[in-house]
Amino acid sequence: MLCVVRWTTLNEWVKTQQEKHVHKQQGNNADDEDHNHLGNERKERNFLVIIRGVFGTLLKNHTPFRVLAVIPAGSRSKSEVAKQIEQWDKAQQIFYGPERDTKNFPHPVQPVESGKVRLGFIPEEWFQFLYPKTGVTEIWVVDHGFAEVIGFYGAIFVLTKTVGGRLAKWMDDKNDKVIEERYAKPVEKAKAMCQEAVKANEQAIWQEEGQKYLWEAKKEHVALQLEAAYRRRLDQVYKEVKNRLDYHMEVQSVKRRFEQQHMVNWIVKSVKQSITPQQEQENIRSCIATLNSLAKTA
Repeated sequence: MLCVVRWTTLNEWVKTQQEKHVHKQQGNNADDEDHNHLGNERKERNFLVIIRGVFGTLLKNHTPFRVLAVIPAGSRSKSEVAKQIEQWDKAQQIFYGPERDTKNFPHPVQPVESGKVRLGFIPEEWFQFLYPKTGVTEIWVVDHGFAEVIGFYGAIFVLTKTVGGRLAKWMDDKNDKVIEERYAKPVEKAKAMCQEAVKANEQAIWQEEGQKYLWEAKKEHVALQLEAAYRRRLDQVYKEVKNRLDYHMEVQSVKRRFEQQHMVNWIVKSVKQSITPQQEQENIRSCIATLNSLAKTA
């Protein structure tokens, strides 16, 4: 689109732009006064407003507000631009009007891919230029060197029949090796790596599923450790209490033995001190007499 234009009065255009753009109150008041003054002076004069396009780019330095170009009606610039616009409208009606047969003559579309070429850059259409007119692709001109062409292509045919099969097989084998080394093996290697990664991830998922059982086992193990620590400390308390009780019992037993031994020794000593030598001799005689009497009876 080259440009978008419309005829209007400058006052109407200013009012339209004021309705579209909201400014601060002070700025709006100043703009209203300036543009109303300008509109009152040129209220009856029509202006050609170029909204956007090529002319808008050329004339945008003369623009008030967002109008790209304002050209007074009746001026020379207006007549030239109007003539250009009429020509554009006429072309628009011809190429894009309702009478255009878009079915048989569609609009040209930029192709996604280029057409066929020969030798890498010559279009195929250049070689088919005479075919619709003459039935052949070109005019054949045979000179004295045509025999060499026959011989050359004959040699090519013979070589193709004799060596072509082996050469094609050799090139195919080489191509297969290149494909195997550069494509097939890397693809297989990548597949194997991906499969190993998938297996590793599946195993990791399976291991994660067993974490809850491992967590329960750890909880039970900790509970057993707490129970063992409790029983060990309970046994330690029992042993400490028993040791203290045994200590007190041993103290009482030693004290009682000491008192008993002391009393026995004191009694024996007192008895020994109470026996006189005469009593001792009498006891000895009495014992001897008892033994003699026992011997006689035996």
